[in-house]
Amino acid sequence: MTQSMMSFVVGIVVVLCLVIFTAARYRREHKDDQPVARWLHAHPIKDWLHHKH
Repeated sequence: MTQSMMSFVVGIVVVLCLVIFTAARYRREHKDDQPVARWLHAHPIKDWLHHKH
């Protein structure tokens, strides 16, 4: 590979690592604050699939 291509690949890997690390940290800090999970708990999917015909 050329030098510029190697730099590009290394940059992509670094960005991906930062995104994964940031997402994991965010999830760890906001474990109890999950509005989607709370909404799904209040509105079970089985109720969506239950048709009253």
